[in-house]
Amino acid sequence: MLSKNLLRTIRQKPFQFLSIVALITMASFIYVALQGSISSVSYFLTDYTQKMNQEDFFVVLSAPTTNDIKEMISRKGISVSALADQSKSQLMKEYEYTLIDYYNDQLEILSDEFDVTFEGRFYRDVITEVDGQTYDYRVIKQTDSVNLTYILDGELPIKNDEVAIFKTYADANGLSIGDPILLNDKSFVISAFVAVPDYIYPIFNYDNPLYEPARETIAIVTETAYEVFNEKQWVLYSGYFNHDVDDLESVVSQISDTQGVSYAMSKDINVRISTVNAHLSSNQLLSMTFTGLLLMMSVIVIVLVMKKRINAERVQIGVLKAIGYSSFQIAVSYVTYPLLATIIGSLIGFFLGIGVAAMLTNTYMTSYIVPLIRFYFKKELVLGGIIYPMIVVGFASFVILLVLLKDEPLKLMRESSYLKISTVSKWLMKFLKPFDFETRFKYSLAFRNIGKILSLFSIVLVASSFLVFSSIAFKSVENIVDKAFKNVNYSYQIKYNKLINKPFTETETPFLEYMVEPILDEKNTAFCLYGIDPYNFINPLYNAAGEEITSLAKDGVIINEFIARAYSLQIGDELSLQVKGKVLSYPVVGIVNHYNGPMLYTSLNGLIRNLDLEAGVYNGKWSNDRPDSDKNLSYIFSIDDLARNIEVGMDMIQVSLMIMVVVAVILGSIMMILITTFIIDENQKQISILKVMGYCENEISKMVLTIYFPFVMIAYLLSIPLTRAGVDYIMTLIASELPMAIPTDFTMAQTIIGGLTVMMTYLIAMKCSKVQLDKISLHEVLKY
Repeated sequence: MLSKNLLRTIRQKPFQFLSIVALITMASFIYVALQGSISSVSYFLTDYTQKMNQEDFFVVLSAPTTNDIKEMISRKGISVSALADQSKSQLMKEYEYTLIDYYNDQLEILSDEFDVTFEGRFYRDVITEVDGQTYDYRVIKQTDSVNLTYILDGELPIKNDEVAIFKTYADANGLSIGDPILLNDKSFVISAFVAVPDYIYPIFNYDNPLYEPARETIAIVTETAYEVFNEKQWVLYSGYFNHDVDDLESVVSQISDTQGVSYAMSKDINVRISTVNAHLSSNQLLSMTFTGLLLMMSVIVIVLVMKKRINAERVQIGVLKAIGYSSFQIAVSYVTYPLLATIIGSLIGFFLGIGVAAMLTNTYMTSYIVPLIRFYFKKELVLGGIIYPMIVVGFASFVILLVLLKDEPLKLMRESSYLKISTVSKWLMKFLKPFDFETRFKYSLAFRNIGKILSLFSIVLVASSFLVFSSIAFKSVENIVDKAFKNVNYSYQIKYNKLINKPFTETETPFLEYMVEPILDEKNTAFCLYGIDPYNFINPLYNAAGEEITSLAKDGVIINEFIARAYSLQIGDELSLQVKGKVLSYPVVGIVNHYNGPMLYTSLNGLIRNLDLEAGVYNGKWSNDRPDSDKNLSYIFSIDDLARNIEVGMDMIQVSLMIMVVVAVILGSIMMILITTFIIDENQKQISILKVMGYCENEISKMVLTIYFPFVMIAYLLSIPLTRAGVDYIMTLIASELPMAIPTDFTMAQTIIGGLTVMMTYLIAMKCSKVQLDKISLHEVLKY
């Protein structure tokens, strides 16, 4: 009998059934879309990196001391006594021992000790201006054993005027194979599109935190053409373990501590390699979180629907239990309702998710430099998109039904109007006794069912959290730039490939910049250390309170918020850094309020003294004038370029964040409409009496529906600190793994916009619910 009521119940209350279907559809859709794209990218990415022998780590070798040279020469059979009292230059000249020989010997020692294959990644940064536009080419040498080149199309350069580049760069600039491009003043013909596994996310320096396909590319030329470029050559020695390594970070840390190694960085914290993995991990966390929350919301709706249905059919259920049916048997017939909704919703969400997963998979091709990635179907998608929701909803619904059906037959057959009134409702009636009828009625009506208030509160809290997270993420990249560059008084950051000792103008200020290795117990990444003039006005530093702290650099080191967050450092702590083979220790004297990479600042003159450099030298400067072409230039960073870089980043995330906002609004609307519908259904008698008493529909709506507005706004306001705390925690975890973090600021303007969005959602829900309220007739009271 109860099974026959299923279709009738769906026809009578289609919105309730469709609400469950919609929630399950979204849960299944999000899981399948994100997990499908993640599994596809992971499958093809793993295959690509393994076949191309992607590096496990890279090392930067220290410049050798005289003793280092003596030790290496002595390994070749020369007695130590014969090497005494000779300078480094004398030793290298007499024994024809070059720096290249030293580095090769050092790599051979590391290779034997750790069973590693090493190969140098040699490159030059070639900056080319064409029609006022700046293009950055990282010209690299081809490798033979580690980080092999993958050819997407065409052939690698054979002639000295041929070049291979990224396909993303070609597509962004309308280029094809056979087209000419300029590198400096030299013309090259594109011969191939390639990918290299150590530049999956090709960031060339921390100052441009986002990859710009239209302006940046790897360029591969012949050996002869490579040597023609006069830009400074750099080298990172890539290492590939010849055996399986259980704890990569531990072994790389041992290599980093080896004599002659400046620092080593594993692929797990190398942003050029690990960013895609972090992206996949965050999407996986997002899919599991959203799926879980949506299933939880589905269960809440099922509880409300089932409770309402059981209350409406209490007498029938009581009779069935009296004639011998068990709670288990009755629950089995009732559980078909949520199971049917789950099956329909999961199937719709599954097939929609499959289609979107294929499209999302292709978007990774535009954000990362990887070979062709196609959708890869895994059976886990069926389990997570269909089977998992059915098990969760079915089991949860069954348990809930057993709880709701636990009463004895006589109690179930008793009229529901005689059921016990909650203690809160009794207390509230006494408290509201002095107030007018409208106030007493609407508050007693609201608190008559605390469960529905808590359900509404929980749903709005979850939906608002989505909204707040979207707002934080949307403004995050802009906030990073605003905090780092809002107060700067320069247009260009100029970096040289060697130490300079030239005069500079009043509108310029010099700096020393070195990549340094922090000496910390935990896993860490390289920091960017700046030696600055503590009294410069070109690039002042400010803390979170807005106080200028530039002058504190003379007393120690100023770290940025990224380092403070990732490594739990605060003012007064001691920080040791390995800089050019020396260990320097500084007290932390301030925290500058910016997040753009792991950066820290100390006194320029103090750093010069500590490194035994010539007085007045620098390797970079901040200026308002763009310098002329100079072979000593390493890079020129423009504030305008950064603004464009941020626009690129915002375009990448804007669509996904807008989808999240839309999902939050839809969820909030559905749940508010659903809960207010329940409230109206349960109070039809009271609403009919109010109409008989002469209250108009708008007055009744204010008493029955708008009373929940304060709970909705409280839930929204509470979601702000909770979401910020959650994002803060996630960003702390991310910062400890990768050189990236975002500020979790939530301004008053964002609060107001979010509040207006929630208010608009609430008004839409109330407008929809009012339609049902208006349908209640005056003679409805006669049915009771």
